[in-house]
This record gives sequence, C-alpha cells and structure tokens, in this order.
Amino acid sequence: MPQGRKPVIHPLGEVVDLPLSAARIPKASANLTGIARECWNDVVREMVAKNIYDGDSRDMVEAYCIQRARFIEACEHVNNEGQMSKTMKSNVMKYNPWLGISNVAFINMVRLAGELGLTPVSRNRTRKIKGVSSASPAAKFLKSGTQS
Repeated sequence: MPQGRKPVIHPLGEVVDLPLSAARIPKASANLTGIARECWNDVVREMVAKNIYDGDSRDMVEAYCIQRARFIEACEHVNNEGQMSKTMKSNVMKYNPWLGISNVAFINMVRLAGELGLTPVSRNRTRKIKGVSSASPAAKFLKSGTQS
C-alpha cells in the first residue's frame, strides 16, 4: 500500500441494537399497578439508557407514572362520556369532572417530566450543563459558540 493512504475498512456486517438488560432496571414499588407500572418500565428504561436515572429520582419517577396513569384513565373516560354531561337533579349541561382530572394530571405530568429530563428542552439543558468544563466557572454563562 502506498504511503499516506488509509486502508479500506470493510464493514463487519449490519449493526444491531441490542435490548437493554432488564437487570439494570430497578423494580417499581408495590404501589404502582396497571398503567402506572407499565409507565415505570418504559420511563426508567429510557432514563437508564440516557444515563440520567439515579436512586434519588425514584420518588419523582413514581409520581410521574401515577400522574400519567391518571391522565390516560381520565382521557378514556372523557372519550367515552364526552366533554359535557347533564346533571341528574337538573338538566343543566356541565363539564365532565374527568376533564378537570385529566387537565391537572397533564400539568403535573409535564412539570415532572421537565424535572426528570424527559422533555426535549430539559434534555438540551442537561447536555449543555454536562458539557461545560469545570476549569472555568463562568463558562456555563457563555454561549456555546464562544467556548473553546
């Protein structure tokens, strides 16, 4: 081979993503059942893969899963019963109570997702903070284009 030319690297075959080991996923508490348990498995697997799960976030992840389960259940009730409902005593149309539950659960879920680093904005914020060098304390306040 002539000097200065790099050798051609032949591919080893197709790259296959292997599933994460279930041994790394911490077990959910006994309080989580049904949809909340499924949410735990999905969310914690994702957090472990992104290396943002730690033992101190366990309670917040559990709260997120409960809020998500409430949101999904309330949305199912709203879809089945409609957004408006008549009261039994008077024939007045009122908002379905499940609509309020769904809205509050959604707000709580989004707030917790931001704290846990599950939203796109919080993921970008986490990356920027992790990328700052510890040599310059002021570097975290500088724009990414001005860092060396």
